[in-house]
Amino acid sequence: MAQVSVRIEDSVAIITLDNSPDGLIDALVVTDLARALDTVEAAPRARAVVVTGGTEGVFAGPYSVPELEHMGRHLRVASVAPGDDPLPAITAFAHQLARIEGSPLPFIAAVNGTCIGAGFDIALACDIRIVEDGDYTIGFPEANIGLVPLGGGARHLARLVGPAKALELMLMGRTVSPIEAMQLGIAQEMAPDLALDAALIMAHRLADQSRDASARLKRLIRGDGPAAPDMLAHLIAGDEAIARMRDVNQGERDIED
Repeated sequence: MAQVSVRIEDSVAIITLDNSPDGLIDALVVTDLARALDTVEAAPRARAVVVTGGTEGVFAGPYSVPELEHMGRHLRVASVAPGDDPLPAITAFAHQLARIEGSPLPFIAAVNGTCIGAGFDIALACDIRIVEDGDYTIGFPEANIGLVPLGGGARHLARLVGPAKALELMLMGRTVSPIEAMQLGIAQEMAPDLALDAALIMAHRLADQSRDASARLKRLIRGDGPAAPDMLAHLIAGDEAIARMRDVNQGERDIED
């Protein structure tokens, strides 16, 4: 049975991490996540994506410690040739997160429970995080077992909360509550009820936006520099932007009349 499922409702794709009770991420989950992203990328009507957990009280947990220990023990006795990847499973995980970051579609993490370690990496790869109120934790506890975040989330956390606060949290292996995640700026919204419901409302609103403009905004915010004149020229001369501007101008003329 797949541990990650995807369905498309109207213009919104919903990726569900159908976790075990503890929500561990492992190589099988990473493979299923890759297939889910393939499905989203192949769906022309998908204009926004929501990622959520399929187990009550769990968004996604850490990477499987038994699998990590097995990797470590293997590396102690195996010889790795120069240029070879010593941890292909971790590289594959980071690659899927890079696909989320680089997607032209806006991704919303509907955090409906425990979101730690690799699960927090997934949430941070998304563009927006909505947390559900509840008694659960969010963060990177990797330092407690002598590791660092596996999927690039450390740099995202630093951007959100500042380098000093990010270091304090990660060095201490400290996790936070949903309320503290809101206070720190890790999450952008606290859902009054279910995080998925709030995320779907936002996703449908985002799906109505220009896909091209959304993609280029993601590139700007992710660090591709200021909006260059050729980027603006491409957007302003596009059919969609011209049609939207025409509608706005027509509406203003109707009000004046």
